[in-house]
Amino acid sequence: MRRFRLLVVLLSLLSLQTGCDMQIPNGNNGDGDGDPQDMNTNGADMNSNGEDVNTNGQDIDTNGEDMDDNADDNANLAKFEDPDSDFTTTEVRDIDGELMQFDTETDELVWLAAGTRIANWRVEGTSLIFGNSPFRARFGTEDGERRVYFTEVSPPTICDLVVNNGSLSIFATSVEVPQE
Repeated sequence: MRRFRLLVVLLSLLSLQTGCDMQIPNGNNGDGDGDPQDMNTNGADMNSNGEDVNTNGQDIDTNGEDMDDNADDNANLAKFEDPDSDFTTTEVRDIDGELMQFDTETDELVWLAAGTRIANWRVEGTSLIFGNSPFRARFGTEDGERRVYFTEVSPPTICDLVVNNGSLSIFATSVEVPQE
């Protein structure tokens, strides 16, 4: 088991040095089997089938709709303001159009599809920072609609984010931010 953990740490360090491809665990080595270790960073228990059960009494939008209309839910969310227009949003998209937000009070990435929260994220302007790994929020236009995309710093390509059992994996792509 010790060798496996060492291998995982080494692979994680290697992926941090090679760009966008990395896996970010929920911080407690949970495996989704219902054991006490299956705990997201926000204290929400994981049930035996790996689904996040929010036990902190906060409402989390899980249907992918824009939460910008509800000021109470948005008080602590990072807001991204387009310098070239009056467009402002709290939502950031990955390559698949999956939505996330960033809670600036708790320094968490909020994966809207499941309400999963991943700790240790800071937002500084359009910089999205996990530990020492920087990413960017970049503005683009797709289907005539302004949007914000989760990208690498360089090259400025959209990343593919995957959340599975409370762990976040980030993969590089070669897709640039659309500018219609």
